[in-house]
Amino acid sequence: MAGESRSLYMAPDKNHHFNWDTLVPYLIHPVKVAIIEAMEWVDEPLSPRDLDRIFDEQFGVSLVSYHMRTLADVGVVEKVRQRPVRGALQTFYALSAKEPTSPSLSCE
Repeated sequence: MAGESRSLYMAPDKNHHFNWDTLVPYLIHPVKVAIIEAMEWVDEPLSPRDLDRIFDEQFGVSLVSYHMRTLADVGVVEKVRQRPVRGALQTFYALSAKEPTSPSLSCE
């Protein structure tokens, strides 16, 4: 198993190329994929709580909120409004109209 993970993650020399078809599923979290797909389907701003309800509360608001913030950090979603709810701020996000520009998403 150790040899298998080495072949996925380490490039021992400049001539070695990563097997991206094998590596990408380990890099993309399924909750992020579910969030993006749900937001495309609903096509209106949603809060992490709204999304958790769509997911039948299987992930939890905290986990959905974490992944929404990370998606916002790389430009996939953007904050569109906030509203006070029981002493906290509920943040609503929409899919960004632009392509993500974060260098952390680059495959070059």
